[in-house]
Amino acid sequence: MAGFAVFIGAIVASGSPFAIDVFFGFLVAFIIAGAGFIINDYYDFDMDSVNRPHRPLPSGRISLRGAYRSAMLLFGIGILLSVFINVYALTIAVFNSLLLYLYACWIKKRGGIEKNLTVSYLVASPFLFGGAAVGNVTVTLFLVLLAGLANTSREIVKDIEDFEGDRLFATTLPTRIGFDMSAKLAGVFMLAAVVLSPLPYILGILGRYYLFFVFIANVLLFMSFVSLRNVNVQNAGRTQRFIKLGMFLALVAFLVGSL
Repeated sequence: MAGFAVFIGAIVASGSPFAIDVFFGFLVAFIIAGAGFIINDYYDFDMDSVNRPHRPLPSGRISLRGAYRSAMLLFGIGILLSVFINVYALTIAVFNSLLLYLYACWIKKRGGIEKNLTVSYLVASPFLFGGAAVGNVTVTLFLVLLAGLANTSREIVKDIEDFEGDRLFATTLPTRIGFDMSAKLAGVFMLAAVVLSPLPYILGILGRYYLFFVFIANVLLFMSFVSLRNVNVQNAGRTQRFIKLGMFLALVAFLVGSL
């Protein structure tokens, strides 16, 4: 999915994903994302030994040392391949690799809004990487901003949905400040995404088709915003699925608006 997002970012930024640098970008995103998953499992070993003992590390099929070395090797390969793209791609690859490592070993355990913001950036950054691969990050910056804002709201709602399990093993925003304040903060991020969404059209970066599809996306996001007033463990899943659908339609808006 990370590699596919690079292609989408390239299409939005240039109208075409067919370039050797975009192919390298796909490989870099794919490899570094893989390294991130491995290092995440490495630092989750104790928790997974209880909750998911069938996974490769707690089951003993792969050693901790082998997993750690594999993650470091993949981070290194991903960064090395980004050298062949351009300096912007190299910068993003190095930054994301460090952030993935820090997320696994520190940020996730610290919890709170820092965790949500980090995940949202990492989810949206492959779009930026696609723009960097074709030498045009301007449009993808808007995509990263709007996707990041909406996804932060969704991440908070997901934490509300997972409250019962998380309070036993993790520190999240709802376990820190409660449902009501978490929902209000999720609403702020959601409303910011809706309010800022017309900017690419107003600035002449994307065409009128963008405005049509982003309007539909905003209707869904605004419905999610309204539902946040009464969100709880039972209905949070429905709310975050509405946000997800709105984010998908916003992505379609960027694609058609760039053509």
